[in-house]
Amino acid sequence: MGVLRSSTTCDIDFDKKGRQVSVVRLGYSDNRHAYSMIPIPIAVIANGAGPTVFLAAGTHGDEYEGQVILRRMIHSLDPASVNGRLIIMPALNYPAVLASARISPLDDGNLARVFPGEEGASPTLSIAHFVDSKILPLCDVLMDLHSGGRAADMIPQTYLCRGSDSALNPRRLELLDIFAAPLTVVAGEEASPGYLDYSAAERYGIASFSTELGGGGGVDLEGLEVGINGVNRVLHHLGVLPADPSDTKIQSSRLVTYGSGPYASANGLFEPYCVMGEEVKAGQVAGCIHPQDDPGGQSVEPKFPTDGLIVGRRVPAIVKAGDFLFSVATDVSRDDIR
Repeated sequence: MGVLRSSTTCDIDFDKKGRQVSVVRLGYSDNRHAYSMIPIPIAVIANGAGPTVFLAAGTHGDEYEGQVILRRMIHSLDPASVNGRLIIMPALNYPAVLASARISPLDDGNLARVFPGEEGASPTLSIAHFVDSKILPLCDVLMDLHSGGRAADMIPQTYLCRGSDSALNPRRLELLDIFAAPLTVVAGEEASPGYLDYSAAERYGIASFSTELGGGGGVDLEGLEVGINGVNRVLHHLGVLPADPSDTKIQSSRLVTYGSGPYASANGLFEPYCVMGEEVKAGQVAGCIHPQDDPGGQSVEPKFPTDGLIVGRRVPAIVKAGDFLFSVATDVSRDDIR
């Protein structure tokens, strides 16, 4: 089978004031979609002369907290209260959103890994190219809202990538402290190729970050609250929305970096012995993998390879060898970031 060709068009006038709600039209043709259009939701709310902020969610279709937050904003924000421009795409990989899947069912594309994309290529590459060529050149700040999806549950956290443009690091860290998630995970440049919130944004000099707001296949209420408050704080800080006098003093996010968490070494039913937020030690038993096909078979007890804080856990109980079981993080000094 050849390359699945697609194209994107949009009737939004990005220079127009007020509220515009429309779709990016992803033209696509296969056995199911003959000469059809897949509508990817987009909204622009603009007024005044402030900065442009791009808010994205649904990069992975089974991550719902960000989708809820941005759909709320589209309906609730009064354009008269905005000073600047908000570009909001709550279901960025709409084919994956419709399928409640991490990646697109049309081409198995992972939108979080393919920027800058390619015009006229597969659907996922075409979506990435539209964002990279039409949206990012307009932007000053990017917030890409993720969560753990169906496979993982995460302590609400933000992500900071120490990119090659060191001048962006203080700006990123400032925004993350304003967002004030309980944790901020610090990643190196090796995590950045193909990512919207890292390499793509950095090419345009955009101060950017992403989140993990819960997960587990539903809408996590704590993650939703952290995300709503965090997005609003950043918009208040940038002057895009009026200051909120009721917002209490916030505490800086705890900086951590991922270590090596335990992985399944066998197939079976995983019984965890630990919970998120727990401090663990190297050699501590993480849980028990019970063989499913042999009731008399030997179970396996994977151990944590390092000390650290459990910041994420696998949700499905059935595991295969190589599946992650827990994400473990250790503290990072702020001096290392600055």
